[in-house]
This record gives sequence, C-alpha cells and structure tokens, in this order.
Amino acid sequence: MQRIVWLIQIVVVAGLVLGGFYYSVRRQPDPVKRAVLLRRAGFGLMALSTFFFGAFVIGDTFTDPGGWKAAGLVAAWAVPLAGLAALSWLRPGWAVYALAVLSAAVIGVSIWSAISAEAWRSFEDRHGPILAVLIFVLVAAIAVLGLKRTSVAGVLLLAVGVIPVIVSSLGSSLGFASLSVVSAPPVIAGVLYLVSAHMAERPPPPAHTGTASVEQPKAA
Repeated sequence: MQRIVWLIQIVVVAGLVLGGFYYSVRRQPDPVKRAVLLRRAGFGLMALSTFFFGAFVIGDTFTDPGGWKAAGLVAAWAVPLAGLAALSWLRPGWAVYALAVLSAAVIGVSIWSAISAEAWRSFEDRHGPILAVLIFVLVAAIAVLGLKRTSVAGVLLLAVGVIPVIVSSLGSSLGFASLSVVSAPPVIAGVLYLVSAHMAERPPPPAHTGTASVEQPKAA
C-alpha cells in the first residue's frame, strides 16, 4: 500500500511539473527556446523521480537491514551515481561512451534475469532489487548527460527504460512492478529530450521589426 501511495505522489507531482512546462512551451514561439524548456522539463522530471526513488530506497535500506550495513549498501550505489553524474557534466564526450557501455550491460543483465528467472529470484531475495537500482543509477546519470548531449541521452533513456521492462514482462513477472516504476520517468524524459533535440535544429522564426516598408517613388 505504501508503494502505491508513493507511486501516486510521483505521478501527481510529475503531472504538475510537466503541465507547467507544457503551458510555458505553448506560449513560446521560438523553437530554440522551446527546445530549452523541453530539455529542462525532462531533466526536472528525472530529478524528481531520482529524489523520490532514492529517498524510498534509502528509507527501506535503513529499515532493513539498518545500521552500518545499510550505510554501506547506500554508498554502493550513491557513490557511482555521483561519479557518473560528475563525468556526464564535466566530460560529456567521455560519458557518452561510458554510459552506452553501461546501458548495454544493464540490458544484458535484464535479459539474463529473464532467461534464468529462478536463479535471479534467489539472488534478489538475498540482495534486494539489484536490477531496479542499477537502472535507477544509470538513468539518473544519463539525465545529467542530457543537459550536454540531449539527443544521445534521449536514445539511451528510452533504451534503458523500455527494453528491461519488455524483457521482464516476456520472461517472468519477477521485479516487473519495481522496474515499471523506475522506468516510467526515463521513458517520458527520453521522449522530451528527443523532441527538444529535434526542435533545437529548426531555424528560428523571422524577426518582425514592426515598421512598414517605404514605398519607392516611381520613375517619371
């Protein structure tokens, strides 16, 4: 029940944020500025989902097992997330290759989890929702990359957000709910990033000076 309430809160907040950005985009005639607003909307959605999902994982970890073990488990994903986010911001060219390789690895893990469902179930029963946390860390870093490399980040977000969920639904229902929750914001943000990148390539509308042209006198 708590997870359902948490999911509803995310959907409501995300809807309000996206609604506000959509209203701002509709009022903006310049396609370049529209692209900036859409990119900010995608990043804002990912920032909100990262905050809520991270808070949920931290709270759940400190509830069970708690103590120093919980602190170590949180640091195991928080430190890589911070490192990948910093790499995406400071060295986006390097981050593109690193995040592409990690995305392929996560997709490979999702395929393996669907093929070996029983082995993966016993593994996650001992260690928690590993695949959902991996996707959470990866898409958060890709969202930061989207501020520098919007189109590439959009493709990666869609790939990481869609493929593991499809594979999980085809192979086994194991972890499908948690994957769906963590994958929904990246799919929306990926679409916003791609639309933003496409719109940024469009030329701006012609400027209107508001002055009438002066009619040239006719020759006698």
